[in-house]
Amino acid sequence: MNCYLKSVVSSSAVVLVLALLLPSGFVSGAFQRKPTARTPPGEELFNSNCARCHGADGRSDTPLGHLLKAPDFTDPEWWKKNSSLTTTKTLRSIVARGKGGMPGFQKKLTRSEINLLVERVRSFRKLERKS
Repeated sequence: MNCYLKSVVSSSAVVLVLALLLPSGFVSGAFQRKPTARTPPGEELFNSNCARCHGADGRSDTPLGHLLKAPDFTDPEWWKKNSSLTTTKTLRSIVARGKGGMPGFQKKLTRSEINLLVERVRSFRKLERKS
């Protein structure tokens, strides 16, 4: 193989490996941007770990959200009915250990990241629910 062809094959292999790893979240933490005034704390972390079921908007209007009956975090009634589950301590425990069909994240995320996710979940409570 000539030198040029080796270089192209090698570069293609690196690009392929990165393309496979980035969507899986394996290296996503290394590329997270710092929150700005427009980006709520924990938004990117929530989007990469939770939005698949809970939706980026917290409404759980996703195929997996419907299948697993994930709660709509923007619904004031859900917050009232589940007040025993919505304390910061309980939410931390649910994110860390999982609940029902939701996996636990204590082995994947740091305590600080779990706290950011809880903060993000609680931020949906403040949003006005649009039907």
